[in-house]
Amino acid sequence: MKKWTKYFVYISVLFLIYALWKADYLIVPEINNYLLMAGSVVFLIAGYLTKSWVWTQTLKFKNLPVTFHGGVTSVGLAELGKYIPGKLWIILGRAGYISENYSWKLKDTSYVSFYTQILTIWTGLLIGAAGFLFIPIPAKWAIVFIAGFALLTLILFVPSLQDYLLKISNKLFKKNIELPVIRVGELIRLLPFFLFDWLIRITGFALLLGALSPDFLQLLYLPGYPLSVTLGILAVFSPGGLGIREGVLVFWLHQGGLPIETATTISLVTRLWMLFGEIAIFVLALILKRISTKTDNAKN
Repeated sequence: MKKWTKYFVYISVLFLIYALWKADYLIVPEINNYLLMAGSVVFLIAGYLTKSWVWTQTLKFKNLPVTFHGGVTSVGLAELGKYIPGKLWIILGRAGYISENYSWKLKDTSYVSFYTQILTIWTGLLIGAAGFLFIPIPAKWAIVFIAGFALLTLILFVPSLQDYLLKISNKLFKKNIELPVIRVGELIRLLPFFLFDWLIRITGFALLLGALSPDFLQLLYLPGYPLSVTLGILAVFSPGGLGIREGVLVFWLHQGGLPIETATTISLVTRLWMLFGEIAIFVLALILKRISTKTDNAKN
């Protein structure tokens, strides 16, 4: 394992341990249907594989082709980087691995990683925005969210507006800030990949709800999952979105009709469920990395 990646892995694990200790998430959930729980875990792991697939497809679309093996390894090794405050670590982590192992420039892989993250966030918010049309919340909150999402969409997909706002931002903060320009044609070609990724992950969440209780398996609860995940990503200085994700999911489930205590329990169980997936994909990435290293040594 190359030095940069090795240090990143060590730092990620240390921050994960610290974040779990601070959050006090060591609870044992009550499971009513173990078959559905097993299915939720299958889709949870599949979600990380589709996330890796989307990452490789986006790299390929940007003329930086990598193998699926490399995509899974880079995503898995970087996954725990979300527990390092700042969130850029998870972006730079997978970009750094690809740059080291495929001879692509770090600047280019980082750009594509940021591009991928923005589209992941945008599609997650899109699903959440659709959910606001069905969940009974105060109209003014839904209007604020949908208006904010519409503004974000314009900023991302209208280059002239993006350039104008970046010029203002650069003057105010005296820094050259750059955002990936996502053209409508690119969005149309890539959107199915990102939506499929979210579909797999949401299916896992639905099975998790069913495993806890058949009463929880309701369609209107499902958009709360991608919304909580994306808002957790946007919470830059919260390690792994801890606290933010749970709060958003509790709010969504409670507005959907669940008692606050039940919503809180589901939220914490979901956090543990996701943590299991993060550790699983991390371990898988370490195994794939070791296999790759042995193969390279055998060739030499």
